[in-house]
Amino acid sequence: MTAIYRKRGNVFESGKTEWRAEDDALVRKDADGGEARFRWADVVAIRLHRNLTMSKRWLHQCTIATRDARITIDNAHFLRVGDFEDRSAAYSPFVRATLERIATLAPNARVEIGSAPAQFWPQVLFMSAGLAALAAVLIYIPLPASLPVVVAVKLAIVVYMLTLLPRWLRGSWPRHGDLKTAAAELP
Repeated sequence: MTAIYRKRGNVFESGKTEWRAEDDALVRKDADGGEARFRWADVVAIRLHRNLTMSKRWLHQCTIATRDARITIDNAHFLRVGDFEDRSAAYSPFVRATLERIATLAPNARVEIGSAPAQFWPQVLFMSAGLAALAAVLIYIPLPASLPVVVAVKLAIVVYMLTLLPRWLRGSWPRHGDLKTAAAELP
């Protein structure tokens, strides 16, 4: 059975792109009718990761590397500028079907979960520096002695921001997986 997933990626796409997980290949059909086929047997790696943003806290991506191409599919459907729809209900079954076909036809494909290491460590440094700067600004802003509640509010903001780092690290930590358990990373 062919699994199908449709989405519009951005304002420049005239219509929806259709992805089909067919028996022998991943097929991308553009809005203008052009098709591209990526054979499952040519898959060398697949990466599943969350790519959370301010406007898309639910964003998940699947990146498939073949011998000749790199394909990224996510669960965000563009509606209008700044407005995206979470298509996880259609995305997750499609990616599960993709994983099954890769397990059958490219069982030696690498499975990576989380961010790529080359992206992860600079993100950790940037996030840590940002949190340290925010904490420094909040701590060193002078306050009138008559407003002790402001000190508590500033401390609460710093503590809240520090709780975000471990949560982000848990979801983005680069690690290897296997084709059987990778589906647990899906929304």
